[in-house]
Amino acid sequence: MSHNHDHHHQSGCGCKPQGAAFEPQDAAGKSLTSALRTSFAILKVIMIVLVVLFLASGIFKVREDEQALVLLFGKVQGLGDARVLKPGLHFTLPEPISEIIRIPVTKVQTLNVDSFWYFETAQEKLGQKNPFPPTYLDPVKDGYCLTRNDSILGLEGDDYNIVHSRWTITYQIDRPELFFENMYYRQPRPGEDFLDAASESIDPMLESYASSAVVETMVKYSIDDAVTSKRDISDSVQSILQRKLDAINSGLLINDVIAERIVWPRQVDDAFQASIQAGQQSKTAVTDAYAYREKLLTDTAGPEAEVLLEKLKQPGLTQVQKEELVAQMKGQVQSLISESRGYKTTTVAEARANAEYLQKLLPEYDKRPELVLQRIYQDAIEQIMAKADEKMFIQPGGENPKELRIQMNRDAKSQKKTQEATR
Repeated sequence: MSHNHDHHHQSGCGCKPQGAAFEPQDAAGKSLTSALRTSFAILKVIMIVLVVLFLASGIFKVREDEQALVLLFGKVQGLGDARVLKPGLHFTLPEPISEIIRIPVTKVQTLNVDSFWYFETAQEKLGQKNPFPPTYLDPVKDGYCLTRNDSILGLEGDDYNIVHSRWTITYQIDRPELFFENMYYRQPRPGEDFLDAASESIDPMLESYASSAVVETMVKYSIDDAVTSKRDISDSVQSILQRKLDAINSGLLINDVIAERIVWPRQVDDAFQASIQAGQQSKTAVTDAYAYREKLLTDTAGPEAEVLLEKLKQPGLTQVQKEELVAQMKGQVQSLISESRGYKTTTVAEARANAEYLQKLLPEYDKRPELVLQRIYQDAIEQIMAKADEKMFIQPGGENPKELRIQMNRDAKSQKKTQEATR
């Protein structure tokens, strides 16, 4: 009995204290495990949310006035037209994996080119007249370009004229991918416009190309053409400038080139004004001459006179063809033709009458030639004397010639009237 009692006592004393020691430790571990599980779950949610937000940050919008390029590790993504993103929503991997380059394509930039204009003082720029205008051109200060000189009859050699000009160029970015790949520009600062930053390097390059195009164009025109044909010259400069920009794949489009002013040097203004006036008078004289020519031809042979004259000049025309062309003429030609035909008829009739008269005199002439000749001579003298207003008869002087004085340029009609008045 004592053995059983001791065993029971030992058994009871050993188990009860051991269970009381491990129960608090199991509760703490369970609490820690539960806390860790909850923390890991929250962390997963946060990580998923962060990933979603990170990916969502790759959604971006391209505005209506711009186009965009996407760079993946510095290289433009896409092929062909897909390289350029049009206005609207788009997605790409967020920074720093990808980079979005936004380029304005509708905004038009303006560039003034004054490198060919003469130097102006502050007063002249305000529109005031310089009291001491320069008497010579200073190539260090004054800009200028050369124009072709018209050849002058009697002068040999070629010469060029100097003109001053001011230009305005408007342009925009037409091909963003070419502009990004081939044009240098600095990155805009925060809040700075893209084109304002790009123009710092683009404008000097564009001005250089524009100056080259102006020089290449102006030398093909005379100074008169340069002053009066500004639009034609501007179109030519624009074409050359665009061709130069396309050759370097600039991605720029020239909207317009305007020649604001093209003038001759102010030092020779008086001489040039006189030259312009003389040229205008010459053109007026030529115009009047052409008008007189047209009027004379029209009055002489009708409106088709010039065409008919050119046909008459053609070689190989028969007489019949010439007469047919002449018959088509109008105006004074027909009057002259009618008069000529009447004169022809009269002349032929008189010739026939004279021939018949001589035929009648022929028998008498055979019998008494001297008498017939004397009669013909006397008839001729009577016809001549009948038409004379004043007659003078001078007898032969024989061996003693007489002095004869005749007053020339007398008005026979007025003298005859004076004689009749004195009777």
